[in-house]
Amino acid sequence: MTIYLTAATIAAAAAAYVSATLIAALIARTHFPLPPTQRRIGCIDGLRGYVALSVLIHHFIFWMQVTRFWGNWEAPHVNVFNQFGAGGVALFFMTTGFVFYPRVLDGFRACAWPAIYTTRLFRIVPLVVASVAIITIIIAMRTGGGLDRGFPIAALQWITTWDEPPLLGYPDSGRLNAYVLWSLWHEWMFYLIVLPACALAMDLIRGRLPSWLVPVTLLVMAVVARLLYLPGSILRYLPLFAIGMIAFECHRREWFARALRTPRAAIAAALALGLGMIAAPTPYTFAMPLFGFFFTCVACGNDMGGLLRTKSALILGECSYGIYLLHGILLSLLFVDAAQVVGSIAIDRLPILLPLAAVTIVLVTPVTYLLIERPAIRIGRNVSQRWTRQRLRTDAPELEVAP
Repeated sequence: MTIYLTAATIAAAAAAYVSATLIAALIARTHFPLPPTQRRIGCIDGLRGYVALSVLIHHFIFWMQVTRFWGNWEAPHVNVFNQFGAGGVALFFMTTGFVFYPRVLDGFRACAWPAIYTTRLFRIVPLVVASVAIITIIIAMRTGGGLDRGFPIAALQWITTWDEPPLLGYPDSGRLNAYVLWSLWHEWMFYLIVLPACALAMDLIRGRLPSWLVPVTLLVMAVVARLLYLPGSILRYLPLFAIGMIAFECHRREWFARALRTPRAAIAAALALGLGMIAAPTPYTFAMPLFGFFFTCVACGNDMGGLLRTKSALILGECSYGIYLLHGILLSLLFVDAAQVVGSIAIDRLPILLPLAAVTIVLVTPVTYLLIERPAIRIGRNVSQRWTRQRLRTDAPELEVAP
């Protein structure tokens, strides 16, 4: 990319954040449902939407490369552009570690694991199913074909996030959602393996050693495993989950959290995030502590000058999963199905479409949240409560009747 196009893309990215925030402010006037204040921890809810928008910006740049430059679906050569995606996912993984660390603190025996996995199943899968259905319809319209024998197995691989093989024989089907399901696969690995293992470790050290040793040990083990080049993609992301857990430990210590909520800490956090995005192509090396410091400040309640406590930020946060999962479809429609129109725009003016894409996805995802995500969350919560009540009845001691 030329210097001019790079600057134009950065300006367009800034405009995308602003435009999305303004649209969310309008949506707030419709009394869009938000979680009660007491259910929020730190300012994580206000951060998630902007992180999801960052991933949209990242993949918009991918499509610019594919359609206007060398044609390969690969990481951008500009560090900031790649960090919009890689750094954004890193913050999502930190959020997962942070949000689920209370389960670790409870310990393995205290957790109702069927209830936990039920809520995760209903939180993640319904929108994935909807996205796969939309992608299938788009492919069928592009090719004029119908379902084939291999579709059920291929669709099941998508829904379980195991892989994204071609649907209906359509090459590079994964581009329709920007291949985002890989991160959900690692989320499942965290839920199924890392979370219960850490909860079991907490039971083993309870009363003997401080709780923070569990996430710190996880962080050290993951870093050492990576330095030894041990196999397993999950090792690349384990430090991020561990940082999220450590951030919760910081949040629990009010004297420490108070220091990270100050305006000076906000400036330092913003500088750390900016430096991490500029100096490194990914957040997995020396930039990791910079991303971790920024995240810990937000997790401890630093609202970054009030931005992350606004209703706009909270609405974007509620819609963040939809933004993350569906933005690829929007971009594919834009650059493939509307290719004739988009192709007529000069390359140096192409970034102007980025704010328009951000506005569109922010208008669409509140609908999918209300129609798909929110009802599924309620069903999952109801089912999990039944699991919990059943467990309490099972664990309750039998009362002896006096003779």
